[in-house]
Amino acid sequence: MANLKTPNSILVTLRQKLCCGCGICQAVCPAGAIKMQIDPQKGIYLPKLNEALCQNCGKCLKACPGTGINLDEYTEALFGGKSPFLIENSCYTAFSSDSLQRHLSTSGGVATTLLAYALETGLIDGALVSIAPPFSPLTPTGFIARTAEELKQAAGSKYCPVAANTAISEIAARPGRYAVAGLPCHIQAIRKAERQNPVLKERIVLHLGIVCSSTMSFKGTEYILKRQGINKDSVTSLSYRTNGWPGDMRLETSGGTTLSLPLKAYHPYHGHGFFTPRRCLMCNDQLNELADISLGDAWLKELENDHEGTSAVIVRGSTGQNFYQSAVKNGCIKSRPLAAKRVMEWRNKRQDYAAKKAVLPLLGWKLPEYPAPHPPARRIAYLYTIEQVINYHLGRTNSSLIIEPAKHFWTGLSGLAERLIGKRASRG
Repeated sequence: MANLKTPNSILVTLRQKLCCGCGICQAVCPAGAIKMQIDPQKGIYLPKLNEALCQNCGKCLKACPGTGINLDEYTEALFGGKSPFLIENSCYTAFSSDSLQRHLSTSGGVATTLLAYALETGLIDGALVSIAPPFSPLTPTGFIARTAEELKQAAGSKYCPVAANTAISEIAARPGRYAVAGLPCHIQAIRKAERQNPVLKERIVLHLGIVCSSTMSFKGTEYILKRQGINKDSVTSLSYRTNGWPGDMRLETSGGTTLSLPLKAYHPYHGHGFFTPRRCLMCNDQLNELADISLGDAWLKELENDHEGTSAVIVRGSTGQNFYQSAVKNGCIKSRPLAAKRVMEWRNKRQDYAAKKAVLPLLGWKLPEYPAPHPPARRIAYLYTIEQVINYHLGRTNSSLIIEPAKHFWTGLSGLAERLIGKRASRG
C-alpha cells in the first residue's frame, strides 16, 4: 500500500506538478497500480495511482523523466561524451528518397523511412510510434508498428499529448528487437527504465528522437477546431502537418467537410505557449539528447523555399552512426553534412534554461533536477519565459476574447524583440 506521507512513487511527481504524461510509470509498475488517464480540465495525460495496490517500490519514480535527469551523465554512459561535444561531424540534412513519403510527412519523411529500413533489413521486429486510431482521431496513442504500411499510417507530427505506456508494456511482454521513436520526455523515460529493466535494455536496439520545443494539450487542438467552426466529435481524421513543407493541418469530418489550415494560421497558439502543458515550460532538452538519432525540421535560410521538406539529423554513438550510414548507402534517404554549429543554434532549451531557473521559482514553481551545467541565457529568453507563463494561464481560460488579443500582442512583441536583438530566435 502506498505511503501517502513519504511516498516513493509517482505521487512525488504529481504533488510537485512535474508530470509530463509519458506513461512510463504505468509501463514499469509491477503491481498494476497505475493507469494513465486524460485530465479533462487540463487536457493532458496524468497517472492515477491505486493506493491499495501500490507497493511503494519506487520503480515508477526512478523511471520518471518529470522529476529531472542528468543529461551529461547519461550521454557519457551511452555515447562516450557530453552532449554538446558529441555531434561534431555528426549532423546532416536529409530527406526520404520516396518522394510521396517526403511530401506527406512533416519534414522530409526521414523518421518513417529509417524505421521502414530497419524493419526491411531485420534490425527490428517492430517500432514504437504514435498513431491516431480511426475511432479516436484526436487522441493518438503509442503503438508498435510491425509493417511498412503501419509506419506510413503513423507518419507525421502530433501536436498533442501521447502516452506510450501500452506500447512499452508490449515491448516488455513480447520478445523481439524494437526501435522507439518519441519526444525527449519519452526517450528520457525509456533510457531511465532501461537502467532498471534489463529486458527493455536488451530489446530496444534503436532510439529515434524528435526535436521538440513543446507540445500542446488536447485543449489546443479543440480550440483551433472551434475557431474554424468544427465540432471536435465530428472529426474522422486529422493530420497536423502534411502536403509538403511546412505543411497544412488537414482534417475530415463525418459530415463530409474537409478543412486545410496553413501552419502559420494555427502555429502561434503552439509557439506562444497558450496551450503548452506546464511541465513543457520547464524542459531543457530540445534536441532529444539521449536519442541515437535526432530529427526535426531543418529551419535553415537556404531551405526556406524547399516546399517538400528536409530534416536536420543528429547522429550519436556507434549504433546511430552505423545504422544511419547504412541507410544512406542503401539509398533510402538522401543526406548531406551539416555544420554542428548550425544545429547548436537551435539548442535553446538547454541554453536558455538559466532564464527559467531564475524566473519560475519566483512564481512558486518547483523545478525538475537538472544537474548538468547550463550556460548564461540569451536576453530574449527572459521575455520568452515570462511570455510562456502568462500565455499558459491565459490559455486555460479557453476564451477567444482573451487569447486572440494576446496572440496578436505577443506575435508583434516577439518580432520586435528579435529585430532589436539582431538574432532570430528559433521556436522549433
